[in-house]
Amino acid sequence: MYVCHECLTDSVVMRRMQRMTKGSLEQYLGGEADRAIHAFYDALPGLSRSEWPALMHGMGYNFEHYDALFAQVIANLQMALDDCDYTARHRTVQLALLPFCSEYGIELKHDLQHNHRHLYADFFRAATGRALPERYPREQDNRWLAVSRRWASRMRDALVHRSTGDAERARFNLGYYWAIEHLSIVEMDTMRLAWNALGVQATYLDAHCAVEEDHDAYATRAVLAFTTPEDEVVVRAIRAHEADLAGYYDELTAMARA
Repeated sequence: MYVCHECLTDSVVMRRMQRMTKGSLEQYLGGEADRAIHAFYDALPGLSRSEWPALMHGMGYNFEHYDALFAQVIANLQMALDDCDYTARHRTVQLALLPFCSEYGIELKHDLQHNHRHLYADFFRAATGRALPERYPREQDNRWLAVSRRWASRMRDALVHRSTGDAERARFNLGYYWAIEHLSIVEMDTMRLAWNALGVQATYLDAHCAVEEDHDAYATRAVLAFTTPEDEVVVRAIRAHEADLAGYYDELTAMARA
């Protein structure tokens, strides 16, 4: 059974966050994802506008698939009920749910808002002049969609994480989840700057940039409510997502430059 050494109240989590100056989760990132994200958006202006609908539909799959990954993370946390302390697990699920709910327009102390899929559809129309298709077709004629599907499948498989038990799987999922949220800050900032430079303004981009740092903070608190920043399972997961994200963007960049 995985048992934390402290009762993980909010005060304990905050003390852990204050001690993270030298032991922060960021130190486990190598910079590959940042490099790959910037390389792709540097290449974006050279891509024909006729490619934008296919590109944006394919990338939309990637962004929407993160919602499925967040659901899987929360499910795997809850499935650790036989192996983990109730208090730590309960608080961690609460913290992880906050960014997940935001994807569906559910924010604390606010009325129900548009979900991010709706906002992405507005972004798609602003960039392409077309309506975002309601489905992602199974046919493989959209190469951008095929790439997003393949990397999404790889990320989904990573969360299955054939481990020694439910507690280890939950810790791996938390590390992977933290890396998604943390790397989304530079991803969305870079994305907004690139599209704005091409004359495309969209609420989707502004909304993400407005919330990503808060989501990163919630993800950090979720990790610290369950384990420590030195947990080698969490470290392995952080590096796994960074490698997956870098691989995805490297492939997009090669296609954009071809």
